[in-house]
Amino acid sequence: MKYILLLCILIPHVAFAASMTVDADRFELVQGEQQADFFGHVVIKREGIILKADKVRVWYQEDKKTEKKVLRRAEAEGNVKIDTLDSHGKSDYAQFTAASNILVMKGNARMTSKQGTVEGEHITYNTKTKDTKVVGGDSGKQVRFTFDEGVHE
Repeated sequence: MKYILLLCILIPHVAFAASMTVDADRFELVQGEQQADFFGHVVIKREGIILKADKVRVWYQEDKKTEKKVLRRAEAEGNVKIDTLDSHGKSDYAQFTAASNILVMKGNARMTSKQGTVEGEHITYNTKTKDTKVVGGDSGKQVRFTFDEGVHE
């Protein structure tokens, strides 16, 4: 079910600075906290990013200049999958901070792009600059990078 229309009704004068749509089985709004919770088969689409998860919590704020609601942060839990224009990722948990364009993936994190695949317990990825940091975790598990050289003739 598309919730963008519901958000427009429940959050006065909502017009997210970046177009964002959310599909989910269930929706809860905590207006005083400027927070929206989405449950079950959640799919969020925003500026070249598609995030899918079992549960997503979104925080927003009002841009004082435009008086529009803007995304501050989103947290996703359970079967998290993230697709950008040039990469695909999955993890147990993910957090996206809009102001910094930083995506943090934790728990069996994996990202694949045309350059290859990185795996680790914790991946930090800048969606604008593409800078990536991968950490193996406390369990001693190492980071793995599989470089796809491709076939050149």
